Parts: sequence; C-alpha cells; structure tokens
Amino acid sequence: MAEKAKLIFWQALTPVHPGTGQDSGSVVDLPVAREVATGFPFIPASSLKGVLRDGREDEQANRVFGSLESAAELSLTDARVLFLPVRAYAGTFAFLTCPLVLERLRRDQKALGLSPLQAVIPTPGRTEALLGANPAIVHEGQVILEDIDLEARVGKVKDLAEELGLLVFGPEAGYFQERFALVHDDVFSYFCEMGVEIIARVKLNPESKTVVKGGLWHEEAIPAETVFSCFAIGTHGFEELERPYLQLGGQASVGRGLLRRLGGGA
Repeated sequence: MAEKAKLIFWQALTPVHPGTGQDSGSVVDLPVAREVATGFPFIPASSLKGVLRDGREDEQANRVFGSLESAAELSLTDARVLFLPVRAYAGTFAFLTCPLVLERLRRDQKALGLSPLQAVIPTPGRTEALLGANPAIVHEGQVILEDIDLEARVGKVKDLAEELGLLVFGPEAGYFQERFALVHDDVFSYFCEMGVEIIARVKLNPESKTVVKGGLWHEEAIPAETVFSCFAIGTHGFEELERPYLQLGGQASVGRGLLRRLGGGA
C-alpha cells in the first residue's frame, strides 16, 4: 500500500519541557531540546511516539509503532515551533513566526505531496512586524514585544494570516489572526532564545519544609500557547493520532506538557 502523509498541529496549553536529559552546565540546569542548526526549541519525534504508544506492547502497537522484530507502519517527524507566543504591550501577546519557519513548512508539504501554503511569504525588515487586517497588538503604530519595538505594517500579510488561521485554528482563526505577526528571522531567533520560560524549582526537606542543600535548580520550558507542526508518514495507524490532548515531556506532575491537537491539517 502506498504511503500517506498527514500534517498535524499541536498547541501547548501549559508550558512544555521536552528536556535533553542532561545538565547544561550553565545557569539553566535543565534546558529544553533545540535544533542544532537554528537553536529553535522543538519536541523530539521519539517523545511524541512514546506518548502516543503509551507503553503498550500489544500486537496493534507493535505493528503501528514498531518493535525489535519489525519496522513501524507509522513514522513521526519532530514537532517544530510554528508560532511562538511573545508578550506584547497591546493585545496581551503575539503569535510570532518568520519566513524561515514558513518556507520550511511549505518545502516539507511539497516534499510529502501535501497542498503547500499558497499565500506569499514576504521578508520583513529587522525593525518591522508584518500583520493581518485587524491586529490587536498595535500600540501607536508599533508592536511592542518585551524589550523590542517593531514598526507595525498593518495588512501586509492579510492573506497569509487568513490562510494560516484557517489551516491551523479552523473556527478559532480570529483569535490567531488578530495576534499574528511575521517578523525577521533574526528577531524570531532572538525570542526563541530569550522568550522561553526559566522556572526555579526547589526540593524541600519533608520535615523542616526548608530547601535542602543543593536543592535549587532552574529549568527551561516552552511557553503555553506555542504552536508546533509535525508530519505523520506511513501506511496505517493514523487513527492513533486522533487524540484531542496529550501529556508530554517531563514535569507532568507540576502541570507541564499538556498539548491539544488542533484542527485543520491535511
């Protein structure tokens, strides 16, 4: 049977910690996984596969996800960041993306035989934010993101915002479109480095309720509202993806890693 491909979107409902399993040796003790070439945070395919398999070793799971004796019928790619939420002076927060991210998505759609993005993907200047038709994130002609102010270019990516909103959020597209901003690759890279959460954790002595010696550490988390995209490729087993929610990555007991599967896709 011929292989098929499916594009899937996941949105973080709580911060996600897809850890590297090792101490970084820096101020951040437990960093999130990042792409080597870009530095963008991502969720490894192995983490997604493990959660979807949910520890099962039955015949169905072995056939779909593979075993020592046979290859999997369904393969997953890493879940890449598609939209990164960044705090904004107006509109609470913005959904940022950049030409590099969208061009990679379009390239992969074409390679897998899926319908690619149709809208033009312009290249913003380093001091610009290209917006849809009715943005909620503009304040006096600027999009003010954390410590960076960008010139608001309203309506410059109206078609792109509408296409992405329909593709990823479906009936919730309005919530996305009013916060959508296309920024320069370098601006996006900056927020991928500086815009993740740094969370301080402590280990308490159960009797004294004080912090034990060496019991303070810091860990990174990809912020809530982040949207990821990934592909599933195979001959069978696509029904395994039909889950509205996933609990993924470390720190589940403290509320990390809750993802929802978004509509749209192909």
